[in-house]
Parts: sequence; structure tokens; C-alpha cells
Amino acid sequence: MLQKIENGLIFVKADKEQEAVIKTWRLMKKDKERGYWYGIISKPLLLNLQRNGGLIPPAKKLLEQMQTVQDAVDTERVKPDKEVKPMCRFPVKAKLYTHQIRAANMALMTFGAIPPGGGS
Repeated sequence: MLQKIENGLIFVKADKEQEAVIKTWRLMKKDKERGYWYGIISKPLLLNLQRNGGLIPPAKKLLEQMQTVQDAVDTERVKPDKEVKPMCRFPVKAKLYTHQIRAANMALMTFGAIPPGGGS
């Protein structure tokens, strides 16, 4: 299965058997003129491609980065309330509740504003 990553999309050239499997995912569309499948890069799509033919190195790296962020968010989610600290200075005047600090930390990690698991 040939693959290429460009502009947040992954392009796949697949044989007939692989196409049948790709159709079941409902995560990719087919460009009938050019004969390839394409989809927005997401963790479920990359996991499906990995299970069904493997990934090219740049896609593997993206999947690893997504997993690192997911692990850090999960760690923050289950952290005891007494251990939850803001990962940066939030631009609000009011004192935030613990669940608000936790949510802001997880959002910052998810959107890449701070590295997973830490801040400045």
C-alpha cells in the first residue's frame, strides 16, 4: 500500500482487497480520477492503516506523537485534585476551580500550546 502525507491529509494507493477494507472504515474518500484514497489524518485512521498494511515512517511518527499527547492527557485526567497545578499562567482574574485548571491543562496539551506532561 503506497502512502503519502501532505497538508494534513494522508493519501493511499490500495489494491482491490485493501479498498474493500478501507470502505468499511468510512474515514477516507476515493478520488476516482486519480485512483487513490485520502483522509484527514486522525488517530483512528492511522491505527486502521497500521493494522492493514503498515504505515510509512512519517505517519508512524505522527501516531506516536498523538499517543504521547493522549497519554499525558489521560495522566492529567486521573491526577488527584491536590496535585493539579496550572501548567501556565491563565489569562483570567477569577480563581479557577480544580476541574477548570485540569481542563485548561488538557486543552493546552491537546492543541500543542505546551508539551505533553509539562509547561513553562
